[in-house]
Amino acid sequence: MKLEIQLKKGIGELLFGSTIEEIIKEIGSPEETEVIGEDIEYPTTILHYHKIGLSLFFDNNDHSILTCIDIDSEDVEIFGKKLIGSSPREVELLMIENKIYNETKEEEDWGEMRISFEEYSIDFYFIDEKLVSITFGK
Repeated sequence: MKLEIQLKKGIGELLFGSTIEEIIKEIGSPEETEVIGEDIEYPTTILHYHKIGLSLFFDNNDHSILTCIDIDSEDVEIFGKKLIGSSPREVELLMIENKIYNETKEEEDWGEMRISFEEYSIDFYFIDEKLVSITFGK
């Protein structure tokens, strides 16, 4: 499976709005399944594919459809470029080249630095000035 991020659409053949069953049919069973927030109004099921470096988030209140993806695979691409290990500046320049602006930066409580492009629902997480993961949604 090609791990090409398609903003607001998905990654490769995995599209936002897909069901858990459709995803499993496409890429097989996950190594781990987790349900968080069962005690709150909006529980979420997460399928973890550790070998691929991929976690898929499904909103259980919306017929368990794919709403968010987190990936840390070195093979992930966006705009045809592999970014894991890149500096914050390299990520910012790539986004600007593709006419995506208005980022926000924030230091997370757990130590990572996050660059977000809210209009495109994408967050880039850095440790020691190196990109370690990308989280994005619809």
